[in-house]
Amino acid sequence: MKLNDRTLFTLGVFVLVLGFLVLSLDYQPRARLVPLIIAVPTLLLTLLQLLIDMVPAVGRRFSFLQEYDLFGIDTGRAAAPSGESCPSGTVFRRELNFAAWLLLLMALIYFIGYLVAIPLFLVLFLRLRSSESWLMTLSITVATWAFVYVVFIVIMGAPLHEGVVWKAVGL
Repeated sequence: MKLNDRTLFTLGVFVLVLGFLVLSLDYQPRARLVPLIIAVPTLLLTLLQLLIDMVPAVGRRFSFLQEYDLFGIDTGRAAAPSGESCPSGTVFRRELNFAAWLLLLMALIYFIGYLVAIPLFLVLFLRLRSSESWLMTLSITVATWAFVYVVFIVIMGAPLHEGVVWKAVGL
């Protein structure tokens, strides 16, 4: 059993989200739906991460998860040892790149709305930034869009932002 900074951070996230979940149980049934939708998968994923970090057999079983580096943060096996550091220009470019992707997502949501922006952004991000295969890109995109549609439109009946372009056109 290893207890390092990464494991302590994951444990902290787990405890924090668990606290939010417990507090949300006092809400009205409709009001606690969003905290439950966010907290339950987060707890499951942080629990999986804790098991991967703390139990070597589980870590070996799920070693394929460490190969993905979507945001270019070098956390996998190829990461530089902790004694070496990246040049500050490289770190700044990486952070600027990440901020640009987030700004693109926000602009897409503002102009064309959630239900169109989410799949468009995911296809762009997964193909251009992460170089994922079309099968992986389309699978993630369809699953994410379906999740957002079912949870927010069907179950909660929440009106999502439709985008200023669609409002201006009259759709």
